Amino acid sequence: YRGPARAMVQHYDTLGYPCPLYANPLDHYVDLGTIDYRSERTQLMTSDSVESLKKSFMESAIHSETLKQIHYWKSGPRENVVFYRTKANKHEIMRRMIQRLQLNLSRDSSALTMRLSQLFLFGFFMFAFFFRIGSNQNSMQDRVGFLYEISCGPIFIGMFNAIALFPTMRDMHYRESRDGFYNSWMFLMTYIAHVVPFAMLASVIFATFTYWAIGLNPHVVRFVFFYFNSFLLHVAGELIGIGMLGLIGDPTLANSVCALLISTSCLLSSGLVRSVESLPTVLHLLSYLMIHKYASELYVVNEYSGLQLDCPKQGEMCIFPMGDTYLEQYYPNAIQNFDRNCAVMWFYTLALFALVIGIFQVRTKVLH
Repeated sequence: YRGPARAMVQHYDTLGYPCPLYANPLDHYVDLGTIDYRSERTQLMTSDSVESLKKSFMESAIHSETLKQIHYWKSGPRENVVFYRTKANKHEIMRRMIQRLQLNLSRDSSALTMRLSQLFLFGFFMFAFFFRIGSNQNSMQDRVGFLYEISCGPIFIGMFNAIALFPTMRDMHYRESRDGFYNSWMFLMTYIAHVVPFAMLASVIFATFTYWAIGLNPHVVRFVFFYFNSFLLHVAGELIGIGMLGLIGDPTLANSVCALLISTSCLLSSGLVRSVESLPTVLHLLSYLMIHKYASELYVVNEYSGLQLDCPKQGEMCIFPMGDTYLEQYYPNAIQNFDRNCAVMWFYTLALFALVIGIFQVRTKVLH
């Protein structure tokens, strides 16, 4: 092949040799156009393949156009042309990396579908299980169960996305960083810039369907808080998965460790299985380091604050006449800490990102 670089992939596509996902086209097609001398059989096969590729190119429109360009430059006026090689700046490198990530994702329809549909499917199953949550006393148990599930679901799904899609890009980054193309923080910045729009869109679909279909507190402002909380948990899960893949090479082992950490955080710090205040002192203090302590408090305040609940008939016990009663009993300071918890969720996510960058900076130095 001796044509424009931009037309190379399309040329080989038309010949029935598409470029594999996440592969460097130049490396792939150099291998394709090389004769394999390891055995007589492979030599014959690859020789025939190379001859076929050569014939196809000689008969292509690209070859004809290339000959025209050569003839033009040979017969035209001679000029002294000096080519200067300049090194691309960081912004240009990151822009090209984002373009490559988007191109690779567009080639992988299953990955694109997974990113956009998994949260919605999780919300659909929640709707199928809970249907509509009412306002009677029995609905309190349904609300607690639902809030526990959505505290754990988005972060798990974000982690699963990272475990499934990131290892190939991680290995490619290790190879390219060894050649000095870019630093780890540039790679991670572009990856997160690539991931965040999909996380936002998936969270919008999930939150819109789940919040209004199941019948949570019907206020638009509360829906917005519900959405941002779900979005930050989703991104945090992806960051946890990426960080663990920086520490552990095997995706299966990284998945198991992440699942254990997230499950521990859900159980200990959400307060929806057991009140955080009733935990042993060590576990109570440990819960402040876990993201679900702040996310679950935002969820319960968002749902229970000002919520009016129906009481049974006269003479029967009414345990929770209002949602505030539940908050006073199980989350005594959650309303006063609402603004603080919102800020902590943002800073927690940023801190996870900084930690991931540190892990990969150290990891690449060790590998090199």
